[in-house]
Amino acid sequence: MGIKLITIDIDDTLVNSDKEITPRVKKALQEATAQGAKVVLATGRPLSGVKDYLIELGLNDSTDQFAITYNGSVVQNTTGEQLGGHELTLADYKKFKAIADEYDSYFQIESLDYAITANKIINRHVNGENNMVQMPLHIKEVDEMTTDEHYVKFMFIDETDKIDQLVANMPQELKDDYYIVQSTPNFLEVMHKESTKGNGLAILANKLDIDISNTMALGDQHNDLTMIKQAGLGVAMGNAVDEIKDNADFITTSQNEDGVGLAVEKWVLNKNVSELAN
Repeated sequence: MGIKLITIDIDDTLVNSDKEITPRVKKALQEATAQGAKVVLATGRPLSGVKDYLIELGLNDSTDQFAITYNGSVVQNTTGEQLGGHELTLADYKKFKAIADEYDSYFQIESLDYAITANKIINRHVNGENNMVQMPLHIKEVDEMTTDEHYVKFMFIDETDKIDQLVANMPQELKDDYYIVQSTPNFLEVMHKESTKGNGLAILANKLDIDISNTMALGDQHNDLTMIKQAGLGVAMGNAVDEIKDNADFITTSQNEDGVGLAVEKWVLNKNVSELAN
C-alpha cells in the first residue's frame, strides 16, 4: 500500500510529553513529505495553535499543504484558506450554555480567531488551553451574541470530576444530534455532527484525489477514533487509550519513544524498523 496522506494528532502523538517533535519523528516526516506524501496535522486546536509545528516541519503558509483543525470542523490549507467543514449556530450555543449553567461548569465558544465565554471566573485549564493555542479570550454575555458569529466549536473546560459528571449526564438527544467527545480529562468538546477528524480526512482525501486506502492516521485519544477507523491504515500510539488501540490496525510505540517516526518509517518509507518487528 502506498501511503499518500498521513493525518496525525498533535498532543501525545506528534509531540512528546515535553510538547516537542523528536528528531527521529521530524526526520521521518520530512522524508515522507520529500517523497510526495501529504503530512497533515489533525487536531482540536485552531490553526494558530499548530503554526509553530507547521513551521518546524516546513509545512506552513502553503496552498499545497493542509491541516484539519477544530477536530474536523475546519479543513484548510496552511495559509488558512478553508476547503470544507461545518459550524454550529447561536441556537446550539444556547442549548449547551444551559447545560454548563446547570452543572456550574466553565464553557466557551471557539471561533476562527478567538474564544468567547460568558463566564467571569476563568480556571487554570482554560488559561492553559487558550495560551497554548494562542487564542485571545473575549468575555460576552449570552444576549450579546449574534447569529453571524463563527460558532466553530464549544468546549467545557473543568476539573476531571466535573467533566466526568457532564459526560455521564449529557442528555441522549444532544449526544444523538452533535459530535460530543472528551479529548482530555479536562476537556469535553462539542462540534457539528459531521465535524470529526475522520470526516476531515475523507474531505481532504477527496479534494486531493487520494483513495482512502492510501491514507494513514495516527492518534491516542477518543477524538482520534473516527480518523483511525476512516483511514486505510489506522495506527494507535503506544500511549493511546484502549478504545483507540482496539480499533487500530497496528500499534506503534509511545509519544516518548518516537512512535510517529517509527510508524512513518515502516509504513510510508518502507524501512526496516526493529522496534516494530512484532
